[in-house]
Amino acid sequence: MKPNDEPELDRLDLHHHVNLLVLRNKLHLAPLNNPHRVLDIGTGTGIWAMDFADENPAASVVGTDLSPVQPNWVPPNLEFQVDDVEDVWTFPYKFDYIHIRSMSGAVGDWKRLFKQAYDHLSPGGCIEIQEHEVWIRSEDDSIKKAVNISRWQEGLDQASRMIEKPFLVAASMRQWLLDSGFVNVEENIQKVPHGPWARDRELKRIGLFQREQMLEAASSYGCAHFTRVLNWTNEEYEVLAACVRTEIRNPAFKLFSNL
Repeated sequence: MKPNDEPELDRLDLHHHVNLLVLRNKLHLAPLNNPHRVLDIGTGTGIWAMDFADENPAASVVGTDLSPVQPNWVPPNLEFQVDDVEDVWTFPYKFDYIHIRSMSGAVGDWKRLFKQAYDHLSPGGCIEIQEHEVWIRSEDDSIKKAVNISRWQEGLDQASRMIEKPFLVAASMRQWLLDSGFVNVEENIQKVPHGPWARDRELKRIGLFQREQMLEAASSYGCAHFTRVLNWTNEEYEVLAACVRTEIRNPAFKLFSNL
């Protein structure tokens, strides 16, 4: 229940840039060794898959998504496919590396997804999940004053659970992977500021870009959930979204979430 219009596609590319900054310009943290077949689930605009294919010209990369919004001009070792990751996987081969990013709110049964991924990995293959915690916190008690952000994310949580595609999944990923048979599962948690309030220069830079993509997310994330599931009017949601954007811009609020 997310839009795929031009503003949202631009936001997704900005989100990709934030991830690169957080991971210090790395596309992945998995210890890869010349992977031959790579799968990018929920590829979105395809920007991660294109970057990975460029960096690994010997790899055959497949990016899948429900929406065919990816560009036509791509690296020769990259193919995009329209596919629902929650359907039965029909790939005729296995992968050395499977990449999943920012799919919270889009998957109903993560354990089933991980089991299919496990069954489609080559021996010694890796899976990597890069999932933002869809919950805003604060370095101090300023989140208590951000009443509209709290109302927004509580509504998102409620609606996503009602349609059985929950947003709050990041904290459960490690255990679900273990339950699906994966071993040597490592968890790397990074703080992502929403705004330039951090003292650290690099975190301040990350916060600037994250704030901009969150300002866009206040409109794109939630409109369908609030209007179609919680029965708000469009006008009611736009008022809430405007108030959320105001609070995100407030320099007194030291907001962050985890990646």
